[in-house]
Amino acid sequence: MALPMNATRKAEEETQSKHVIKSLKENIKAFLENKRYANQLVDIIFTFQTSCLAYLSGMPYSWSTEEGHLVLTHLLSLVLDLVQSNDPDVLMACLKSIPKIFTQAISNQEMFLEKPLRDQSPEDLSKLERYKVWLQEKYSNVKERLLELLDHSNPNIQELSLCSLMKFVEAEGHTPLKEIPENHTTFPSQLFEPLITHLLSSTTNLSSLMSRFQEYLEYDDVRYFTMKFIIQDIKGRTKNDQTETYLTNVHAMLENLSMPLIKPDQSMELKTFISKLPAITNSVKSASYKEHKKLFTTLWLDFLKLKLPTRLYKKVLLMMHDKVIPYMTSPLLLSDFLTDSYNIGGAISLLALNGLFILVNSYNLNYPDFYEKLYALFEPSIFHVKYKARFFYLADLFLTSTHLPAYLVAAFAKKLARLSLCAPPHCLTIILPFLHNLLTRHPSCQVLINRTDVSEFESDPFLMDERDLSKCKALESSLWEIKSLQSHFHHTITMEANKFSHKLNQREIDLGPLLETTIGDLLEKEVKRKVKDVPLTFDVTPSLFTEDNDLVSELWSWC
Repeated sequence: MALPMNATRKAEEETQSKHVIKSLKENIKAFLENKRYANQLVDIIFTFQTSCLAYLSGMPYSWSTEEGHLVLTHLLSLVLDLVQSNDPDVLMACLKSIPKIFTQAISNQEMFLEKPLRDQSPEDLSKLERYKVWLQEKYSNVKERLLELLDHSNPNIQELSLCSLMKFVEAEGHTPLKEIPENHTTFPSQLFEPLITHLLSSTTNLSSLMSRFQEYLEYDDVRYFTMKFIIQDIKGRTKNDQTETYLTNVHAMLENLSMPLIKPDQSMELKTFISKLPAITNSVKSASYKEHKKLFTTLWLDFLKLKLPTRLYKKVLLMMHDKVIPYMTSPLLLSDFLTDSYNIGGAISLLALNGLFILVNSYNLNYPDFYEKLYALFEPSIFHVKYKARFFYLADLFLTSTHLPAYLVAAFAKKLARLSLCAPPHCLTIILPFLHNLLTRHPSCQVLINRTDVSEFESDPFLMDERDLSKCKALESSLWEIKSLQSHFHHTITMEANKFSHKLNQREIDLGPLLETTIGDLLEKEVKRKVKDVPLTFDVTPSLFTEDNDLVSELWSWC
């Protein structure tokens, strides 16, 4: 029985792929064993280029040879046996094999030239030098193809391309292709800069590839030159090139770039290099922690000057307090950015809270309206935002100090109590412990729950809309809202509210386990709760209508 046409074609393609891979492995083995087979490298690269171009263009790749060209004539018989393929397996085999060829060639100094090629005429080159020049040309072709494959849709091919290029960086870092002056870094900047530029593409989102690149950023020299080339790239881009995709790639790179935290009593020299570490590191900037901090500061300040979309703006603020501020040469340089963010309002203000508080608390930033701005953020919408848990955690932290004036703490307590009247049940499980902590830390504010003589009040003196905390009259009021919550329909809320009728526990309540409470958690807790005795009030009704002279009863009697 004959196979269907598609099945036959598929079987032929699989056979061809296996033949190409087998031929590729044989050529690589021959090249590595003896220089007599150096021309096999052209065949290997040809397979690599053919697969690459066939995939990227979607069109068959045609080649031609100049008559008399020694290398291509010699390889013509081999080229005719190769199959033009866009099979990922063939491409993967090439990517796994090519680094072995060139890393060995680099380590054996088979591409090392004592004099620059521009200082010599081709006629004066020996056979060995011509071989090295030829090998360098093929090496350049391979690097160009690897950069192109960073845009491939297959993530495995992307990662292999990146890893291959970084293997070349490591190989050249230990065995340079040219003479390097003594006590100078051997890091291959000419190879590394195009890689960084390509990773910061303005058309292709490569943020998923950055997580693999992160492992190389652990090397101090890689981190240094990465920051250096990103700064150059940002300054060299026009506004049209600074697309959202470009900004996403830059942010992904910064997100994966972690600075080492060195204490003052530790050595300021960095020695984790992917390249060869110079004997004397004092003159090498990539080995200086201070130089790293300078670049890090410049990089972030340049990035924050760009017009970031709201999505990235929020992500930047989320990482500001722990990944940026501690490593700046002067964290106060971020004060303008954070204060502007804090004044925007909404979720942006919530996320700017932490970074701004660190500047005020740890770096003596003079921001007198900090608590007034925080007070303004307490609105009913706060119960429904994505960052609600983070907000209450930070607000509790900001109000921890016992040196805060009583009127200020009372204003926060009163406003939050007022908002509790319209808060969903799962938010009340946070609000009531929050109020408990405020009153425990500041005993002078307990008058708000201990005031019993309220006959003189015609209305609540608290001014909800007053922006000045000293004029809102919170201390003259009481937390009567908690009394209302003692009649809440949910028994958990009732129990928490009843605690305010007794002497408050002097130990603060840990808000951590409560911050992520959802309405689903409360429902699940209710479902699992076991009740032994269920009180019932039930009277048996003798009839549908109990009144004797009811008109509806008379109508039913006709039925």
